[in-house]
Amino acid sequence: MKPSLITDHPFGEDYAKRLGVAPWRGHLPGPKVEEWRFTPLRSLAKIAFVPATADIDVDVIPRNVPKVPGAVRLVLVNGVYRKDLSDTDLGKGVELSHGKVAAKEGSSLVALNAAYAPASLALHVNGKAKKIIHIISIGAAGPTPTALHPRITLTAEAGASVTLVESHVGLPGEAYFSNPVASITVGEGASVRRYVSVDEDSEDFHLATSLVKVAGGGTYEGFHLGLGGALTRQEIRVALTGENANVRLNGAYALTGTSHHDITTVIDHTLPNCTSNQIFKGVVDGESHAVYQGRIHVARDAQKTNAQLVHKALFLSRGPQVDCKPELEIYADDVQCAHGAATGEIDPNHLFYLAARGIDPETARSLLVEGFLADGVNEIGDEAVREIFGAAIGGWLKRRQA
Repeated sequence: MKPSLITDHPFGEDYAKRLGVAPWRGHLPGPKVEEWRFTPLRSLAKIAFVPATADIDVDVIPRNVPKVPGAVRLVLVNGVYRKDLSDTDLGKGVELSHGKVAAKEGSSLVALNAAYAPASLALHVNGKAKKIIHIISIGAAGPTPTALHPRITLTAEAGASVTLVESHVGLPGEAYFSNPVASITVGEGASVRRYVSVDEDSEDFHLATSLVKVAGGGTYEGFHLGLGGALTRQEIRVALTGENANVRLNGAYALTGTSHHDITTVIDHTLPNCTSNQIFKGVVDGESHAVYQGRIHVARDAQKTNAQLVHKALFLSRGPQVDCKPELEIYADDVQCAHGAATGEIDPNHLFYLAARGIDPETARSLLVEGFLADGVNEIGDEAVREIFGAAIGGWLKRRQA
């Protein structure tokens, strides 16, 4: 039985103190749920988070948020849209609104988001958006552990095109639990490019869910980068609902310390002549733990499906752990589907080659790691975003050396 959410027990501070625990912890996915077997939430459930407030004192965008050239910035603080920190000119063909959140949809985490999200930041695209839309989600707990539930809805009408960048960052303070949900609809012949970066503090929790539907002839390109957080999970579910739909879903992660990062993808092929391609690469160091789960489902009527999935992880020391679980579930007989997974360490011959040319060992290792992750980052279609994400990985490498 899937875990359910009981919304008549608010997880307010008084209630939490009375029970001595976070009262909603029984509604989080447990280890008996197969997709969460490698990502236990015990450490999250021990903290009595209180609902985020909108009156937190945030008047500037954090410096570590990159500036995307030519982009329009939309800022959320603790899940609440901040017009004073946002740009208002979205350009032609893009409309911004704030709608109610559907109460019944998906998993228990999505239901938790629906119960506590202040509103949905809804974007409606009807045409070719000339400006990149950069959504900045800022978590600010202050003196008390806080739970925030950002909600983003993007609808691209038939023939429309848009590029969306998401930056999830946090401010210093107590730990916070961010539970963002993104609902994306790609219309017939439409194109959506979405690039997500999660770079939060080492004590913060981030459990994100993306629900994507791609109609016939539509294209969805997604990239997910994970560089920080105590426990992070990026779950992406894509349903191809029309013929000739195309999905390119890629990502990279770089972990150190005791960080835990889980990337889970589900691609659902239901109709013929659709394609999906996935490439995920990551590096792990310290006592970190990486999880990759990728499932491709091909229905009986989804003939002529072409689906590929690759995951590769690089160990930088002997302490970290990687769990990888690629899956193919195929009911059609005329398909081209494949998956592959590999883990390993840096090739000592490559280190020797660079050392023989006068490069010190630490710099040589960084160059090899950067080159390894570049194969994934190079899948980003937008050149400016590709450079920004590459620079973020370079910054992680510098912090690791320090």
